[in-house]
Amino acid sequence: MASASGTLCGVCETQDVVRNAMVWCPECDEGLCTSCEKHHRASKSSRNHEVTSVTNYQQIPSSIASIKQYCPEHKKKYQHYCSQHEKPCCPLCLTTNHRKCDFLAIDEIIKTSKTSALFDIMEQSIQDMKNNIERIAKDRGQNLGEIQQQRQRFLTDIKEIRDKINKHLDKLEQEIKQNIQASEQNAKLQLDRLLSNISDHAKTIDELQKNISATKNFATDLQTFLGGKMFEAEIQKEEKFMQSLIEDGDLQQINLQCKIDDKMSDILSMLKIGEISVITKPPTITMTTERDKQAQQMVPTIPKTINDINPILVTRFKIYKGRKELGITGCTIMPKRKMVFVDRFNARLVIHNENGVFDCEIPVSLYPVDVTCIDENTVAITHNGAPYHIEVINIANKNIVKKIKTSNECYGITNKEGRMIFYELGRGIQTVDVTDESTVTTVVKFDGYHNWNYVTASKDKIYHTNPGTNTVTCYTGTGQKVWEYKDESIFKWIRGITIDNDSNVYVIYCRSNSVVVLSPDGKHARRLLGQENGIEYPCYIYFDKGRNILLVTNFMGPSFLYNIK
Repeated sequence: MASASGTLCGVCETQDVVRNAMVWCPECDEGLCTSCEKHHRASKSSRNHEVTSVTNYQQIPSSIASIKQYCPEHKKKYQHYCSQHEKPCCPLCLTTNHRKCDFLAIDEIIKTSKTSALFDIMEQSIQDMKNNIERIAKDRGQNLGEIQQQRQRFLTDIKEIRDKINKHLDKLEQEIKQNIQASEQNAKLQLDRLLSNISDHAKTIDELQKNISATKNFATDLQTFLGGKMFEAEIQKEEKFMQSLIEDGDLQQINLQCKIDDKMSDILSMLKIGEISVITKPPTITMTTERDKQAQQMVPTIPKTINDINPILVTRFKIYKGRKELGITGCTIMPKRKMVFVDRFNARLVIHNENGVFDCEIPVSLYPVDVTCIDENTVAITHNGAPYHIEVINIANKNIVKKIKTSNECYGITNKEGRMIFYELGRGIQTVDVTDESTVTTVVKFDGYHNWNYVTASKDKIYHTNPGTNTVTCYTGTGQKVWEYKDESIFKWIRGITIDNDSNVYVIYCRSNSVVVLSPDGKHARRLLGQENGIEYPCYIYFDKGRNILLVTNFMGPSFLYNIK
């Protein structure tokens, strides 16, 4: 029994003595003081009872501590466990509610309860959930940070467009002010010229009036008669001038008119600058549990032979064209499932999403050949034209990260755990660290100048195609030949190569318009795809091991995605 100060001794309490318990006996379901605990250990009926300190007992959750050793209905100790109802049973329970059930001895069941795998699994599940919660909290925090950045970017964009609008309106205002001033000046000049002309004629009329008056008063009759004819002609001339003012429109009212563009009124009628909405995208994290990983590791896999491989077409799509005809010589699939193609003729990378829809294109140096994925945003591209180099590009921001100089033309390339493996003309299969390109190591030396050799790597092996000898060769990671395959009678002009999860080798024979799969030991071959599947002058191939997807690309397109069953 518990008190304000702790757990009391149950034995003493029955004798009306109050003592704090020092240990707890789950079997007796009561606390014991030091004195009673000695008797408890000495008593024949209780000497085998396992006790625990009160401090430890108090740490047990109340829901667990409330589980008793005795049946509350029959007051008998639990001795059996009903697996059907998942309940402990006393002897009387067996004869009442559980007469038709199957029983297990409870002592045998609980013997290994603390060491059972169940608690390991539960503890691992809890740890997994804690890890997932931490990852979720971190991800949501990053999402919140992105939202704040978006808000700031939106405000900046709004301010920028507002400033642009203000500057544009200021410019338009200045222009119309200048137009008003120019129109006013033109009207003023026109009126000033008219007034000046009228003023000149007014002086002529005044002079004519003065001369007529003087002639009437002081000239002879002959002078008056003949002068009258002259004055009449001059008067008609002035009258004709006055009439011309009306006929020529010189007396029309001149006004300035300003008509505001209707688009200006449209601005005033705008109710909002734009719309803000909340959209959701697929999560960037996944819930991972160690139990799932263990379960995956425990599932037995049945090895496949090349005769079991069944390619199922997922999609066929056209590659986005450039200014020239397509010339696809390499491809890869990124971790985010974007497909990257090398278009040699247009000196660019063409990127499509996982559904085959065009995403973007990125210009690269001249004469690109092959491409490999370095990380989720970075790829490396080989070139077989001077200046000889391997180009590393960030496809997210479309920037060149670095250029690794090489001695000669380079063709096939692959990435194996941070090291690029590539074929260099006249030198053979080379390897260089992605981060430290200062040391280039020759894995397999070739003295001949065979071009268009491709390479790939899987597990501890390197695989190489040589169109000069029309062979597929498997090497160890250090360059020792494991096996070599050659069959010129059927397959000719070999190109790209890739490996699946079962170490089956897929190769391209472009002149035979074929995709051929070789067994892991290089002893058996099978034509997997051909012209009847739309394979025409294929050049490159790539296997996505995460999804069991095979990407096959014709030199001039299209591309095919196959699910390998």
